[in-house]
Amino acid sequence: MSSLKDKLKSLPAKPGVYLFKDKHGVILYVGKAKSLRKRVASYFNRPQEIKTTILLERLSDIDYILAGSEMDALILEDELIKKYKPRYNVALRDDKTYPYLKLTLNEKWPRLFLVRRKEKDGALYFGRFQGGMVREVVRLAKKLFPIRWCKESPLKTREQPCLYYRIGSCSGPCIDKISQADYLALAQAIIPLLEGKMDTALHKLRQQMEKAAQEQDFERAAYLRDRLKVLEKMLEGKELGRAPAPRRLAEIEELKARLRLTDAPMRIEAFDISNIQGTNVVASMVAFYGGLPLKNDYRKFKIRSLGMKANDVAAIYEVVKRRYSGMLADKLPLPDLILVDGGIAQVNSGLRALVSAKQKCLPIIGLAKRQEEIYFPQSNKPLVLAKNSMALKLLQRIRDEAHRFAVTYHRQKRSKSLFAS
Repeated sequence: MSSLKDKLKSLPAKPGVYLFKDKHGVILYVGKAKSLRKRVASYFNRPQEIKTTILLERLSDIDYILAGSEMDALILEDELIKKYKPRYNVALRDDKTYPYLKLTLNEKWPRLFLVRRKEKDGALYFGRFQGGMVREVVRLAKKLFPIRWCKESPLKTREQPCLYYRIGSCSGPCIDKISQADYLALAQAIIPLLEGKMDTALHKLRQQMEKAAQEQDFERAAYLRDRLKVLEKMLEGKELGRAPAPRRLAEIEELKARLRLTDAPMRIEAFDISNIQGTNVVASMVAFYGGLPLKNDYRKFKIRSLGMKANDVAAIYEVVKRRYSGMLADKLPLPDLILVDGGIAQVNSGLRALVSAKQKCLPIIGLAKRQEEIYFPQSNKPLVLAKNSMALKLLQRIRDEAHRFAVTYHRQKRSKSLFAS
């Protein structure tokens, strides 16, 4: 248990998903957290129910995936539970079945609430969701798009507003504070949010704010502006938690199998070197999660150790060591797989850098452009995948993005050098 508590200290106080594993690496439980450190610590700092106690007895390791926001963590948690079906998510859930969310667009004044089964009634259904998650989704959706909380159908008119209206969580249809058309636009804007299309939800909210401003309804425009700021804050860094599409997960699963990795390579970081005859030598690092780029985690490096010499092998050593030691090692999560542009010399240089940075357990491979061969450290026998392999296409996409990013940075440095001279 002491090793788990040591690992607990390294967990970031950021939104994300945590994975409890047994000694064989099997995922026992997937949970989401607004603060990973605080949530996981709660398992060790207070008495637990008997089922949770049994889970902790089997717990041997803790992994985590950072998310850009609480909503991203909710979506990612649901995706991972559906993918891995951890036994304790079934044993510990607080509902007998995975419920749906029902949006009653078949009503004059729609509502959003939890149901156990679908009906052919003209309403929209979303899910299924994990039981403990679904209420938080409702809370967040109504925080952004303040439709009514009351259960009555049809809605009755009132003379005095309810508490939800007073605290800004309801738009007040019962006291005629919003037109039916505007209310329906609010309800319909929830749809992309529940489908995980966060950018579309943001666009719809912005459209409503602009419409209110054009109609000189400045009170409503200000109200929507505040909601817009909430959603924009939730979307900061959202790539990190975006749930991978099934095709992306298939690529990752194939890559795991072909490389014989212990864990699925959800986070992959790739390095590339760019220079012309040893001048302005630079390196790039790109990060992908679930097959999608994490541009907030991209990094540029000016190579310091070469002077005017062109030496990609030495440059790889420098940049890999700098990434996985010092401040960057603490600031960014460690990847499941490292990819360097090149063959056996580059990948062996990367391994030496990892050993020097005390990160020798991180998997590292090289992808050579000429024959698209995959090289492993200390092995002259490359792995050759079929040209139509999903795993190869994933590696090529990441390698090419690292190359693009490095070349762009090199051109910037070269332009500044020419201008300075």
